[in-house]
Amino acid sequence: MGLNLAPQFRVIANSQDITAKVRERLKHLKLTDETGVTSDTLEICLADHNPHAPVQIPSTGAELQVFLGYDGSARRMGLFIVDEIELSGFPGQMTIRARAAPYETTKQGRVDLQSQKTRSWKAGTTLGQLVRRIAGEHRMAPSVSASLARIALPHTDQTNESDMNLLRRLAERYDAVAKPAGGHLLFLRRGDAQSVTGAALARVTLTPSDGGDYTVNITSRDSPGTVIAYYRDISQAERHAVAVGEGEPVRRLRMAYRDKASAESAASAELRRRARGERNLSYTCPGRPEVIAECLVVMRGFRVGVDGEWLVTRAVHYVGSGGYSCTIEAEQPSSAPRVQEVSSSEIDDQVQSHERSRANQSSRQN
Repeated sequence: MGLNLAPQFRVIANSQDITAKVRERLKHLKLTDETGVTSDTLEICLADHNPHAPVQIPSTGAELQVFLGYDGSARRMGLFIVDEIELSGFPGQMTIRARAAPYETTKQGRVDLQSQKTRSWKAGTTLGQLVRRIAGEHRMAPSVSASLARIALPHTDQTNESDMNLLRRLAERYDAVAKPAGGHLLFLRRGDAQSVTGAALARVTLTPSDGGDYTVNITSRDSPGTVIAYYRDISQAERHAVAVGEGEPVRRLRMAYRDKASAESAASAELRRRARGERNLSYTCPGRPEVIAECLVVMRGFRVGVDGEWLVTRAVHYVGSGGYSCTIEAEQPSSAPRVQEVSSSEIDDQVQSHERSRANQSSRQN
């Protein structure tokens, strides 16, 4: 990062630069960028201790653009819509909270993705087709990972359910990121490190000279083991299975999938999710505006177990009396799992063999 860099921020409210006014009263500014289905958030806390010159209460729905950086160079962090104002005291203070705008080209960035609908999606509809249709209905640009777009879905009912909730349900199933951002409707595979336009996000290298504190948790409780998914061969009226990964524990997915490709995708998604839970990193350092959720950070020069690539799940950018800092939460990206097709009876035999082996080991110990 270099030495003697002066942190800088800018705040634009409804196209007007209010940076100077914010700086006079600023207690802290916190921007949280998260992966998954959670909306990114902004919090600005202002001193409101002078009853003769109170801070003007902004209107909910106001648009806020935020820029963070150093020495006259600030990176745009996004557009946020004010949805909550908190007044407290004594001494008095005002906290303004805002969420990332789904749109960036329309007034107030509002969208009706939360309106409930009742409809059905016929079996064979691909994820790409579903996301493209929903994006079109809301006048947004779809952004879907190629590996997810071709997955054929089983018959899917949307009963008194919003489009956003449906997308979140599917994102959980297929280990994806689903959220509106900047006029795009995202449905991206976790770990692909893509921007809203589908371009690859830059890797950010961090070293001990960056002056941060780290914590790495390594656990075997979430060892991925084997995930089994079933699908039906309609022409032969038979049930087949695919096993992803190896060893124990063995987990079976309850849903019967339409075809082999759908079963493989669901099993691989579950295994990747379990694998990422084995190693987690928390790292706090001077502010790095280029660190955002889903980007890859490369830890270099620390020690074995810390060095390597990490997938950012949450980045908190904080500007306060102590300057500009960044707290990173990350997990190790999982590699492509090994997939094998086996019969249901083979899987049953394998599971029973594991159970007998564990029972025999337990009896010997007793």
